[in-house]
Amino acid sequence: MLLAGTESGVYVTLDDGGRWAPLQTNLPHAPISWITLQPHFHDLVVATYGRGIWILDDISPLEDPALTGGAMTGGAMLFKPRAAYRFRSQQGIASAPNSAVRVDSVPEGADLTYYVPAALADTATAPDSAHPRRPAKIVVLGASGDTVRVLEGERKPGLNRVWWDLRYTRPTVPKLRTPPPGKPFVPAGPDGTRPLVSWDLDLSLRGPLVPPGSYQVRLTVGDSAATVATLTQSLTVLKDPNTTASDADVAAQTRLALAIRAAQDSVARMINRLEWVRKQLADLSGQLRGDTALTGDSSAQRVAGLADSLDRHAATVEGALFDVHLTGAREDAFRSPMQLYGRLAALQSDVSESGADFAPTSQQQAVFQLFTQRLGDASTRFAGFMDQELRAFGAELRKAPLKDVISAIDHDAPGRPGP
Repeated sequence: MLLAGTESGVYVTLDDGGRWAPLQTNLPHAPISWITLQPHFHDLVVATYGRGIWILDDISPLEDPALTGGAMTGGAMLFKPRAAYRFRSQQGIASAPNSAVRVDSVPEGADLTYYVPAALADTATAPDSAHPRRPAKIVVLGASGDTVRVLEGERKPGLNRVWWDLRYTRPTVPKLRTPPPGKPFVPAGPDGTRPLVSWDLDLSLRGPLVPPGSYQVRLTVGDSAATVATLTQSLTVLKDPNTTASDADVAAQTRLALAIRAAQDSVARMINRLEWVRKQLADLSGQLRGDTALTGDSSAQRVAGLADSLDRHAATVEGALFDVHLTGAREDAFRSPMQLYGRLAALQSDVSESGADFAPTSQQQAVFQLFTQRLGDASTRFAGFMDQELRAFGAELRKAPLKDVISAIDHDAPGRPGP
């Protein structure tokens, strides 16, 4: 492999000068004054006249003998990734809020590079609505074969790269479908939902960092059983060489972080189910009260009153999970106390986001135990509402002579829990 800097960019040859190709990506077309290779991380460092420094991380895939051995005209390839360091984000001059220094840099983590031949690229054939084009799927597996993270990548012909931030899957995201009590003016998005915006403290909604160790990276490319290619490589995650924590400390921190994430998932799933129910109750009540043909129907008005009452009970159950009065404005956080969802996110930030590589403190453990008790109480109230109150309302609804309304509630949106 040879690299050549010219007046307008960098070129590379993989066959000793027989064929040259531009190695431009997002490199500006500027005169190249020097090229060097960082020996430890194997990054290509390019000095440009009047522009500064440009770095292409990890060029080892270009040096793989398979690329010059005809593999570029064969099937898909997943290159052996370099070891990745488990660094934590640190605030400095370039990352401080409102900093005047801006660095266009790649994220920390593991770079996963793969090759897609023209036959498997997303430009190979026109998309078929019956068989939609699927992105490249990358699954990261732990030592015991458990799924750590699922990523998606492009299927451009040639070399593609996906960055894994060395984190587990993020916790479930709540999607609110009803406005806050007494604030019908709070809008929903185009998809009928709005985000749960707690407040602007350090809340963690990302997955915890994985511990150091060995992982498997599995790439799947293709759209049908006849063309799918599945490839696997091993990946080593290394501990930050500057940390003084032991492996046992990091493992203990990871266990607590995963337990907090599981609690976050439980809270978010309950919120999402309650929001679906409350949205249906609001739609039903609005339909019964707004339909002039049902204005004098005592049965319809009775059902509407039951729906309103059930919605208030659902809001009470939700009130222990998150502050239902939040509109998304920052000042909302000072009007009502933070509930379980926000408190778990704040604890996660303290344990795995804004902390260091040390074992959890006794205070963090005690706070999590308290939140676990509150989650148990909230789960009991949620189960009672879904299994008793909602079922009772469903029985009353089916006894009412409102067959068209019942049919709409049952079949309007497949998959969502109905009364």
